[in-house]
Amino acid sequence: MSEAELQAKIAFLLRPESLELLRGLCADPRDDLALASSPALRGLPATQRTALLEQRKLRLKAVRKRPEALGMIFTALGLEQMTHADLAAYKASRLPASLSSFADLCCGLGGDSFSLPGRIRVCGLDRSRGTLLAYRHNVALLRPAGAVEADVMASPVRAEAGCIDPARRAAGQSGRWQEGDMSPGWDGLERLIARYGNLAVKLGPGTTFPDFLEPYEWEYLGLRDECLEAVVWTGSLGRPGMVRAVELPGGAWVEALRADVPDSFGEPGPPGAYLYEPVKSVVRAHLFGVLAARHRLWPLDARIAYLTGNEAVRDPLLKAYRIERELPFDPKAIKAFLRQAEVGRLEIKKRGVNVIPEEFRAGLRLAGPNQGTLFFTRVLDRKTAFWAHRLEGGAEGEGPEGD
Repeated sequence: MSEAELQAKIAFLLRPESLELLRGLCADPRDDLALASSPALRGLPATQRTALLEQRKLRLKAVRKRPEALGMIFTALGLEQMTHADLAAYKASRLPASLSSFADLCCGLGGDSFSLPGRIRVCGLDRSRGTLLAYRHNVALLRPAGAVEADVMASPVRAEAGCIDPARRAAGQSGRWQEGDMSPGWDGLERLIARYGNLAVKLGPGTTFPDFLEPYEWEYLGLRDECLEAVVWTGSLGRPGMVRAVELPGGAWVEALRADVPDSFGEPGPPGAYLYEPVKSVVRAHLFGVLAARHRLWPLDARIAYLTGNEAVRDPLLKAYRIERELPFDPKAIKAFLRQAEVGRLEIKKRGVNVIPEEFRAGLRLAGPNQGTLFFTRVLDRKTAFWAHRLEGGAEGEGPEGD
């Protein structure tokens, strides 16, 4: 879609009569086909009907990210890139109490601006006029904010601190961050950090950081055991050389100096009574060794982020399992065990071995009243498997699945 087409579509959606129609459409349980031929839409041109129904889908989908979504305007890509409300609120809570002005660079639809404290003067900047139309409408639902149409590298906005989201994803593929498609790229980011000094740079959790980001604090943000983003805190916003993992919505965290992380993994050893799986933000940050030391745990293998110990540990950064049985790394023997144990619901996890859980599950005929978790992994560089049961009270995550 061209910029002119985007502007026209957003301008149409922001008409008072369109916003009123959208409120009714979002409350209507009928499907798109029935709604398209309803009296409310029948007299509209096809492009306008399509825009309204598309916006209805985006709003209903966006409720998972923003509780205010039913009053907002979205684009498909803008929604994919929008910061989740819990992450935005956490990042806002880290800002200094003395901060009075903030620049939301590459502001998109306003996901980061929403949660900034009302005492801070906020200005969003984007080079898309259509996007800024939506930004102004969205942010106004919660707080006042300015908006400037400009290329971020020629920004006229001055502020004590700011944030930038240069990562780009294909619409509908929210888990696929594409470093090569960042705008601005690494050179531009380095210049912006030098210019603003205090920036929160939002990146994909799997990003390989270039050397110029080495002096700053790196933070990996997870939500219900999904690592959603990495944030580089520059200048006075962060602490030099630190790495931190945070699990939301509760806010549990673990951190260390990055220079100390390689010495934190500990000696691997044989399995204890319990197996622990750190949440994904901890794994991304390579802080599972620090977490192991906190609870007197040890790794099963030098290269794998499964921990073990002889005491039951309750920590929102760990999913805990009681090991019931160690099994040979033999698919036939494992399938025979599952039949004999009458397992009807099964969760399959793997690390460090060439097993595809979906393919292994496809060959099973699960039946019976029992459930549990099957781990494929390594112990001291030896392939093995464990049959285990999840303990309550640790990190959130999905339980065993039916088949």
